[in-house]
Amino acid sequence: MKKGLFLKELTNEEDKKLFTELYETDEQFKEWVDRHYELNVKTDKLEKHNPMSHALEMELEQLKREKLHLKDLIWAKFNQYKQQKAVS
Repeated sequence: MKKGLFLKELTNEEDKKLFTELYETDEQFKEWVDRHYELNVKTDKLEKHNPMSHALEMELEQLKREKLHLKDLIWAKFNQYKQQKAVS
């Protein structure tokens, strides 16, 4: 489950429901979550290389930056969605 990494961070059942709802209804959000999952798998594989070449280190750093950027986008969009739901 690609959204599982984020659901683990949520302790409130209502938040988990909202996150799943957003994932299932917002294509851009789903793409971000799925891409974050793919990057997580790639970085895990790369981190197992020993010894790691300079090129692999550079690739790993770039993937981690992209992953972090996506995580920021995902949480920002989720929080915005959560606020919208609270108002309506």
